[in-house]
Amino acid sequence: MIRLFQDGGPFMWVLLIWSIMVIGFFLERLVTYIRLRKEGEIAEVTGDLVAQVEGGASLDEVMEHCRGLKRLEGEVFGIGVERYEHLSTERRTLEEMRAEMNGTVERAALGYLERYLPVLQFVASTSVLLGLLGTVRGMIVAFRGIAEKGLGEPTIVAAGISEALITTVTGLSIAVPALAVYAYYSGRAESKAIQFEPYGHLFVDALLRRLSRSQATAAAEA
Repeated sequence: MIRLFQDGGPFMWVLLIWSIMVIGFFLERLVTYIRLRKEGEIAEVTGDLVAQVEGGASLDEVMEHCRGLKRLEGEVFGIGVERYEHLSTERRTLEEMRAEMNGTVERAALGYLERYLPVLQFVASTSVLLGLLGTVRGMIVAFRGIAEKGLGEPTIVAAGISEALITTVTGLSIAVPALAVYAYYSGRAESKAIQFEPYGHLFVDALLRRLSRSQATAAAEA
């Protein structure tokens, strides 16, 4: 294995780094998806947070609760609270705020579920290109050997061809699993984001009901 790595030329070092990245990001996504709460747990967590919002808890307390939740719900609901704080200072109708905040929590959920997948896609595509670069370099070495030594030194030609084939195979061996991981988790991200969407909207509605009540109270006092 070490001999093959050495015979593959300088591009093998980059491909080694790329292979480590694929394994690392695959394990990170695997752990993330294993730790995702089941739908019943999501409903319970969302219900507790909605009750806290409607119970008059301050936004700081709600945000602290979100930090304690962690995982998908904690991150998405925390982003929702931050967006709510920003929008509540602007002159927006409740419907405009609802549309904006629903979009925010949907994007946040999908972003959490798709995290690092663009990197995997990049690694997959560049692995093939690096393999082709190694192929070209190997052929250059082979033809340079022919030009310098003629066909009387087959070992020189064989070394260049060997480098070309090793980098090609290595690049494809990294690209195929990387694409498989990317495709699998892209599909799961879409389905999980759709599953989470109604809970995100439920939380947004709770925040907007809170705002509506505070606006009504302020108008009555005025």
